[in-house]
Amino acid sequence: MKETSLYKYHREKSRITEFAGFEMPLWYTSISEEHLAVRNRVGIFDVSHMGRILLNGPESDEFLDRLIPTRAAIQPPGKSFYTLLLNERGGIEDDLIVLKNAANDYLLVVNAVNTAKDLEHVTKRAKGSRVGVSEITSQSTMIAIQGPEAKKALEEAISVNLEELKRFRFLPYTASGHRFLISRTGYTGEDGFEMIILDSGVEKPRFALEVWDGLAGRATPCGLGARDSLRIEAGYPLYGQELDENTNPFEADLSWVVAMDKPEFVGRRALEEISRQKDSRIRRGVVLSEKVPRPGFEILNGSGEHAVGRVTSGTFSPLIRRGIALCYLATDYSQPGTPVGVRVRDSTAPAEVTRPPFYDESRYGWKRA
Repeated sequence: MKETSLYKYHREKSRITEFAGFEMPLWYTSISEEHLAVRNRVGIFDVSHMGRILLNGPESDEFLDRLIPTRAAIQPPGKSFYTLLLNERGGIEDDLIVLKNAANDYLLVVNAVNTAKDLEHVTKRAKGSRVGVSEITSQSTMIAIQGPEAKKALEEAISVNLEELKRFRFLPYTASGHRFLISRTGYTGEDGFEMIILDSGVEKPRFALEVWDGLAGRATPCGLGARDSLRIEAGYPLYGQELDENTNPFEADLSWVVAMDKPEFVGRRALEEISRQKDSRIRRGVVLSEKVPRPGFEILNGSGEHAVGRVTSGTFSPLIRRGIALCYLATDYSQPGTPVGVRVRDSTAPAEVTRPPFYDESRYGWKRA
């Protein structure tokens, strides 16, 4: 089992679980308490298990534009952007964040469960090009600072000025002789930051632990349980739940990352054919009037006569105090407000279709007033 550079802290303070081959914190106090801390104040997460792959060399701009469906070369230095790795059938191999340091110089942040697969996916396609591919996951530490007070907590912890850093931008920073990349991104729906300490990893964890301790005095440490309930509440997909190799970006409601006017990228030909067909299903959310949905639960039409979809992720929302789910629905039943039912064991719970997030965006999340 692998450990992150922050494992010593987790072992002493949290309930440990296995995830993607890592021993990770599930919770420190409770999932609900940690969830609400992020929505109302600020929480911190160890996300060092996520894969980090460097891509550089004189042909990296051209290569990345051929690899992903989003335009890469036109992005300015200091830009972070969400995109996908696709297969030739247009299926989603992974979703990821790309940080563009400079022309022909990128960092890919991928899902932990897919790091080895993604590294092979990229390396295989880079052969014959003047592109260097290297993994730096274990040599570095990655911490997410999330919530309406995230900026204040991070500025105080490492004495950095983040006033000018906008969403989906990042900056390099040096403190105590250590190098950071600080990106205004996250996967909770809240304003926040994802910080990579480039030279303090598993073999040299001391500085990373000092930074974490400094943050923990200003923010609530959170485990994977809250990270999952927060991303469901925000409506964000998870690989292996909402996304997989047989799901295309259109049905996953991720068409906004696909630039079909690009002449070439992996999966483009298949997506062109798919785009001519009517979608049979679409990713949506449902809110239950009672009970808690779980992955695999069947979704029925309003009269309960036949199945119209299936839950992919489900949880109890500590914020709205209802059962919520991400799901795939037949397109005829995907309109927000459509009444449906979720089969929960031996009974059917009334539910309503929605397009997440599940919370009031004027009060919660990065758009809040």
